[in-house]
Amino acid sequence: MALRGNIDSVSATHVDGWAWDPDRADAPVSLLVLADGAVVGRCLANRWRHDLLEAGIGNGEHAFSLQLHKRLAGGERHMIEVRREEDGAVLPGSPKIVETPLSFDQDMIDELSRIFAAADTDEDFDRRMTFLAEQAEKLKDAYARKRSGLADREAWRRLQWQDAAMAQVGKVAPEARPVALVIDDRLPDVNRDAGSKAIVSHMLSLRRLGFDVHFAPADMSGQMDANLAALEALGVTCHAKPWVSSVEELLRRLPGAYRLVYLHRLTNASCYLPLTRKYQPRARIIYSLADLHSLRLAREAVVEKRDDLARYSEWLKQQEFWCAAQADAVITHSSVEKDILQRSLPARKIVVAPWHVAPNPTAASFPQRNGVGFLAHFAHKPNVDAARLLVGTVMKAVWAKDPSIVCALAGSDMPESLRELESDRIAILGSVGELREFFDRVRLTIAPMAYGAGIKGKVLESFAAGAPCVCTPVAAEGLDLPPALARFVHAKVADMAEAIVALHNDENLHGEAAAAGLDFIRDFASEVKVDAALALAADVSAPKAGERTSDHAASV
Repeated sequence: MALRGNIDSVSATHVDGWAWDPDRADAPVSLLVLADGAVVGRCLANRWRHDLLEAGIGNGEHAFSLQLHKRLAGGERHMIEVRREEDGAVLPGSPKIVETPLSFDQDMIDELSRIFAAADTDEDFDRRMTFLAEQAEKLKDAYARKRSGLADREAWRRLQWQDAAMAQVGKVAPEARPVALVIDDRLPDVNRDAGSKAIVSHMLSLRRLGFDVHFAPADMSGQMDANLAALEALGVTCHAKPWVSSVEELLRRLPGAYRLVYLHRLTNASCYLPLTRKYQPRARIIYSLADLHSLRLAREAVVEKRDDLARYSEWLKQQEFWCAAQADAVITHSSVEKDILQRSLPARKIVVAPWHVAPNPTAASFPQRNGVGFLAHFAHKPNVDAARLLVGTVMKAVWAKDPSIVCALAGSDMPESLRELESDRIAILGSVGELREFFDRVRLTIAPMAYGAGIKGKVLESFAAGAPCVCTPVAAEGLDLPPALARFVHAKVADMAEAIVALHNDENLHGEAAAAGLDFIRDFASEVKVDAALALAADVSAPKAGERTSDHAASV
């Protein structure tokens, strides 16, 4: 009997149809697809279709869908033929003519501009606006699917036995590499705050664990070009205007696209956790605290003797613990906060995950440096209060022992009230582009935090630079410091002053503390530690030495 079949649809990128040889009823037909006389692909007609089975076409497994290697040229008429590879027999319905759309060049832009500018009546305006709105939605959907990898994974599933599939041998299929979405308040800026460094570190860890990583900021209102470009240079796909206007829109446009959603900070967990459950039902949800905001505010309430703040901290605690209970895993940076969370949550849900801090000791010698420093992100209120405590109390106690010791304040978003503290012994540096410049200047740092929560990036950065840090118990909380570093943790101003003067003036003591700090960073904040913690939170296996990242995340 003759070859039976049909070309059902043709586009610039796909050819779909069915083919069946009744003499070999259950054997798939091997086909060649030609465009304008040239072979552009091969495939097997072996896909199942219910309508074929109902029509008595063999066992129903005789459909084909071919993705063309190369998109057909736009603005032209093309003749598409499908032939049986064995003998060149032409498939019924072949050839078909397809007219591919024009490319979106300047001529088309000018023509469309003229068409839309010709609107005159209310009806004209309404029709054009409706058309534009519909096309904008379609374009946003298509772009979101492309950016998310959904389009590629669907195309992969359409590929059958053709050269394009054979060329992929040795590569990982797109669907084998899960996608993680990370949501934070805004795009991270590693020169701004520790929270940005933490979230970037965790995104890079997720990539090492085998995820494609996407990022969406809750606040899409500002200018984000520089930070967006920096993040995408690290291999992270960013979603922002004009293609998506909100996190809600992103979750809605890409239902089921994500296998992991990482919600950073309470604000985002409380806003997006229910929406994530609705639109990403397969996703494992991680709630990363940054720090327990309720704990920080409760401590601030005690320091400032504010009952209203204490009541607010209790309300906030309920919100944090509700989000933690709803999430599949909870990340904290602090071992102390893990202990607090474990009082109300299963211990298996809580993961202590540091962020990676690379040892980067200053090359400046002890004699080349002078004075002490305080490094912080001053948009965070506890840091402003700590700076005032440092200048107004701690340094006065230091100067009573050694008036020659100077102090430098550095960091982003420094308020004018702190700049006014500048004097001959207090240097106000403001934001510093390179931390190396700051640590090349000072011998040690001070972290006199009266309240706060989580672990302090300023302490880790100091250790990583080979600069000892004298700090309060709050500043050292959650770090589990070894004795060589814990000896410089003091609650009393007089004890802090004594430690500061000793470290500043005794080169041997300073060297021992600096070495201990570097050793601590190499262990506590290593990529290996970060990856192990993130793997536990994501419920995947951590990478082994020499193992490809594409081998991971298989269990997600």
